[in-house]
Amino acid sequence: MKEFKPLLERYEGNRVIRGLIQLVPLGIGSAIDVVLVQTLEKMQEERARSYFDALSDGGPLDEALLHSEEFLHRFLATTRAALNSRRAEKIEMFARLLISSLSDNGPRDSDEYEDFLGILDDLSYREMLALSVLDRFSGCERESDQNDLQWTNTFWDEFEQVLCSELQVPEDSVSEFMNRISRTGCYEMFTGGYMDYTGGKGKLTPTFYRLRNYIQEHTDDA
Repeated sequence: MKEFKPLLERYEGNRVIRGLIQLVPLGIGSAIDVVLVQTLEKMQEERARSYFDALSDGGPLDEALLHSEEFLHRFLATTRAALNSRRAEKIEMFARLLISSLSDNGPRDSDEYEDFLGILDDLSYREMLALSVLDRFSGCERESDQNDLQWTNTFWDEFEQVLCSELQVPEDSVSEFMNRISRTGCYEMFTGGYMDYTGGKGKLTPTFYRLRNYIQEHTDDA
């Protein structure tokens, strides 16, 4: 129980978060190298802190959740994925996905929730950033007579430059890098049917926009 103590003290007064913490096995187990064990324990504690901080920031959680088999199943599955993630930013996305499942605007049922959890888990943090960059460019003005490819052509070169400069994607690998993301259903490559199209470009999908809405950080302007 000692590995839980710092987190339990951090959320003193928050009965739901404290209850959830005690469901998570944070112990590393036995190992020969004491220094290695200490390093791994520190890594897990930092990841758990990022995760539970994000859960706590999502607003008060109803104590009834501690008795909900459906929620606890989602919590345990989400927590496993979160604690296996290296980046704090992505860990926080997992927490916000879980919080979204409590909203009327969240995933419709547990099966759909597991689908989106799997998508988020499958996406690397750099791939998430690439999708966010494309989403940013997708706000560009569009003429009424432009098809998807014609509109995409107006910003694609600049989009590629951002991927190369900010995400260190090699210039000759942008198309391949983006095509790999299509496995998640968040990005779709353009295929035939467009005149003078030489390939290598694509667009965001409704799946991406739904995932984005589930995991984006919401701020209260009130």
